[in-house]
Order: sequence, then C-alpha cells, then structure tokens
Amino acid sequence: MKTTRRKIVKLLLCLIFILFWTTIPLVSSSHDPEKVPKQNVMALYLFNFLLFVDWPEDAVFDSTTLKVAIYSDPQLYEAMRPMDGKKIRGKKLAVFSRTKPEALDDSFQVLFVGGEDTQAVRDLLKRVNGKQILTVSDRKGFVGLGGMVLFKDPETFRKDEKEKKRFIINLPAVQKSGLKIRSRLLRISDIVYDSEPANHKMGD
Repeated sequence: MKTTRRKIVKLLLCLIFILFWTTIPLVSSSHDPEKVPKQNVMALYLFNFLLFVDWPEDAVFDSTTLKVAIYSDPQLYEAMRPMDGKKIRGKKLAVFSRTKPEALDDSFQVLFVGGEDTQAVRDLLKRVNGKQILTVSDRKGFVGLGGMVLFKDPETFRKDEKEKKRFIINLPAVQKSGLKIRSRLLRISDIVYDSEPANHKMGD
C-alpha cells in the first residue's frame, strides 16, 4: 500500500508540473519550481483535481462545459485564465471571476471560495449546500464551515518533503451533493467526517 501511495503521489506531482510548463507562461527564466507563484500552483491543483471528480449522471449542467467560478480571488482567476477553453474529460473548461454572491447561480459545477470574510463564506456554503456544486478553497477552516475540499498551502510541501497529503476532503459534504471523488485522490488526502481529519484507507 505504501509503495502504491508513493507512486500515485509522484504521478500526480509529475502531472502538475508538466501541465504547468504547457499551460502557464514561464514566471522565471531559471524554470525553478521553487519560484512558482502560489496561485499558479493552486490553479494547477484545481485543474488536476477536476480530473478525479464525478458528477451525477442526472446533473442538469451543460453537458459540453465545465464551469468554474472563482469567488473573491482575482490572483487565482488570472492564474487560471490560460486554462479557459481547454478540454478536461471531454468538456470545455470555462472560468469565471465573481465578486458578489448574487452573481453566482446553479449553472456552476465548481465554486472556489476566496476572500477573508468568514461570514460571507458561511453564507455562500449555505446557499449551495446539498447542490451538485463542488466547493473548494485554500483558506484554513474551510471544511469546518461545510466546504468540501481544502487545498493545503503549497509552501508546506516545499518546506517538508515528507508531507504527502495535498488536500483535506469533507467526505459527508461531497456525498450529500451526489458527487464522487475518485479513490486516487482520497488516498493522498486527509478525510474529515465530522470535525477531525482522519487518514482514509481504500482498496484499489
């Protein structure tokens, strides 16, 4: 199991950095991954994460487009703009920036929540609770507020090579919305069932 997990982690990291050099303009003439801006890394996390998420067959979204709303995080939106229009699992990725809650509707399959206003985050999550919308953020405490996926700070991995878990997943929230996150990602994530993370073990 440990050998398999290490192979999965290496495969995911390779995919992230290969995708980076082919989709995002170079930010350093030295091509040093350590100098890659945090938001660019987060954009790649999000793009790759979507490869391992399944929506229900009866979902009412546009069957040809995967719509992602970036709420209150202009830097992440700019990092994801080069990915807009690219194909992901047979669908065209469409990325939108939103700064007002009323500009968000049920046509989005993915909602990335930025900003520092905790009450605004609570309100947003309450609006989409139970709907077939994947909620993601990089702000601490997100899953405790009912969010589905927390991306850990990439600086953690740069400083600690032993850190293998890239995400925290609120599995009950994911299941309540009818979504499914594939076991490949669950294996490299900390899983939250109530309020405490627990290592999730799954078979192949």
